Amino acid sequence: MALNLFPFDEIRSGQDEIVSDAEEALKQGKNLIAHAPSGLGKTAASLSPSLEYGLKNDKTVFFLTPKHSQHKMAVETTEKIMEKHSVDITVADMIGKRWLCSAEGIRDMSSSDFQDYCKTLKEEERCRYYNNTFEDISSLSDKAVKKLSELKGEALLAEDVKRKTEKFCTYEILVNHAKQSDLIIGDYFHIFHPGVRQAFLNKADKVLEDSILVVDEAHNLPSRTRSLLSKKLSTYQISRAQKEAGEFGYLEERRILEDLEDIIVDLGKDMDSREEEITKEDLKKRIDKIEDYDTLIDRMERVARDAYEENDRSYCSSLKDFLEAWKGKDEGFVRFVRKRKSRNDNIYYTCLYECLNPQLSTKEVFDEAHSSILMSATLTPMRMYSDLLGLEEGGTFRKAYSSPFPSENRSYLVVDSVTTKYKERDEEQFEKIAWFLSKSLEEVPGNASAFFPSYKLRDQVKDKISTDKRVLLEKRNMSKEDKSELLDLFRKRNDCFLLGISGASFSEGVDFPERSMDAVFVVGLPLKEPDLKTKALIDFYEYKFGKGWDYAYIYPAMKKALQAAGRCVRTKKDRGAVVFMDRRYTWNNYRKVFPPEVKLEDTDAPWKELGEFFSQ
Repeated sequence: MALNLFPFDEIRSGQDEIVSDAEEALKQGKNLIAHAPSGLGKTAASLSPSLEYGLKNDKTVFFLTPKHSQHKMAVETTEKIMEKHSVDITVADMIGKRWLCSAEGIRDMSSSDFQDYCKTLKEEERCRYYNNTFEDISSLSDKAVKKLSELKGEALLAEDVKRKTEKFCTYEILVNHAKQSDLIIGDYFHIFHPGVRQAFLNKADKVLEDSILVVDEAHNLPSRTRSLLSKKLSTYQISRAQKEAGEFGYLEERRILEDLEDIIVDLGKDMDSREEEITKEDLKKRIDKIEDYDTLIDRMERVARDAYEENDRSYCSSLKDFLEAWKGKDEGFVRFVRKRKSRNDNIYYTCLYECLNPQLSTKEVFDEAHSSILMSATLTPMRMYSDLLGLEEGGTFRKAYSSPFPSENRSYLVVDSVTTKYKERDEEQFEKIAWFLSKSLEEVPGNASAFFPSYKLRDQVKDKISTDKRVLLEKRNMSKEDKSELLDLFRKRNDCFLLGISGASFSEGVDFPERSMDAVFVVGLPLKEPDLKTKALIDFYEYKFGKGWDYAYIYPAMKKALQAAGRCVRTKKDRGAVVFMDRRYTWNNYRKVFPPEVKLEDTDAPWKELGEFFSQ
């Protein structure tokens, strides 16, 4: 095992295995699915062998993440490599074009709105940032070339590049910078969106065959890539599009849009349930009666172009995008109408075109790339991710790595005498759950949290809990400031008890301060009654893999439970206990999803084990 570019003096146990396995995958041109528990140092262990191989073999490394915030770790790791080994590595940090744009009033635009807005301004030569960047259609201006040369050999976050290039189109500067880069840090969108990938690679002068992909938080990839190919259109959007058409004098278009709104309402108003599947032709034929389908798309584009002359967004543009997508393929998709109530109790309807098959975005990418490393702390069962993403069995290594944290710092308990199974939910069960929580909290010296399957169930239990700790409630649609304030309480106090929701912000998207959580209670299984999309996923995965219920229903719920459990022990210094409160966690079909580092102990009296654990 070579460690020529490892950024630290010492390598942790487990890190060395990832480095060695990554080197072998790179050497053979294969893929590696790495289930690597939190704290293992995945970024350094995957980036260092990838960069080393890439520099020696003229390959470009792509480090891909689901969130902008995760780019910082990759940039900082690369800086450490450069500093420690005195090697020049040119890095291009790419984020969405909208976030790189210096124009005012674009933050609230949707991505598709911004793309159309940007395209219109460029074509009409009204974007001063783009005009400053290019001398003509294919040549950078002298000032832009100078800015580009300043980035050579640097590892800068996209936000830092934006500050350095505020008078230019930062996106175009970065894409040109990518041509000279050894490492491109980007979002999933840049490589896995079929409508974006080839244009981006062409602009950056890169090809997948000469690329190494490092996919961070890869458990998000199946759902994220499906969402990239999904579209929806609501009666609310159509109403706003009507207003927009009228404001710009398109009276005939406004009349057609009024008829279109009636069509969507008619499709949904007689439904026996809240959702009902429809076909492509159910909508298309009805539209053809009021206006030729493709002509309507052209009409919406004309309205949008005029709207972008004065506004930062266009509802007609979004409507056009939906109509174009609706013409797409049937296999691997489901189409349906949904009926909902707004906050002021008005009924509205939505047409949805939902992608069921993540392979439509991923398989071609993984087939063509030289090698790919997919890593996450929740990549079990690993076979499922191979199947969903289309990774060839003979071309993929799968390995679960051991936790770097001392086993004596962790306790995993299962309480099999309670459940949140729907048919057994009653006041007696809620009282029992509350009593187990109250009794167990007496043995937890510091902060704790409990994550429930839903807000409704949480609220049915919360008033029955008796504790001296300060009770905090996660709320729907909490602002960034509210979340920060709650986290500050965990940082400053040692007597907080958070009642949160599995799958919501505090169970997945928020990192609690170090050593601030002594215990996590995962109450029940976050299984919801399957909606139409979930049922379609179950049917599709059953047809494709023979594992519909597992892949579309049970395993995603278990992933949410494990993400919630992971709030407790995040570093070597953390010491904590996780209590899974539902008898179904003892069932084999659920238990086999637990990663190898989770050693479960069944109990009917968790407070006893908690008392012993925290007294050590």
